[in-house]
Amino acid sequence: MPLIPMRVLLDHAAEHDYGVGAFNVNSMEQIQAIMMAAAETNSPVIVQASRGARSFTNDNYLRHLMLAASELNPNIPIAMHQDHGNSPATCFSAIDQGFTSVMMDGSLMDDGKTVASYEYNVDTSRKVVDFAHSIGVTVEAELGVLGSLETMKGDKEDGHG
Repeated sequence: MPLIPMRVLLDHAAEHDYGVGAFNVNSMEQIQAIMMAAAETNSPVIVQASRGARSFTNDNYLRHLMLAASELNPNIPIAMHQDHGNSPATCFSAIDQGFTSVMMDGSLMDDGKTVASYEYNVDTSRKVVDFAHSIGVTVEAELGVLGSLETMKGDKEDGHG
């Protein structure tokens, strides 16, 4: 089965009342373990990569690992997802690499520290949606911020105190 858009996976899951796991990968061993579990449970899966993973592994290596997972597991529906793209350029490059789904996280400005306005976030996300949807790629967007995790003003319980 070829890679499919995340929307297809999520619509089927909603219709049949089940969840779909999404797993970040950056190595062959990780993707092999994920696919072994998906095959054993006959479950669709969202295989995703962060900007950091794409940079660390090099897009071509990671893309080929994800494509190999699809080729070696032809009966498992797989969506290839860009996790937390910080700009349209990040999302567009993922689409160029064959990702079937992208997440545009415009919650911070280009400096990666300043909380973006809601309007900036929506406008930035809309650019990604307009392009991605025109070629059948699913888009997830983070509109707003995850409280203290992005402002770095929370307590230890928030994971950064």
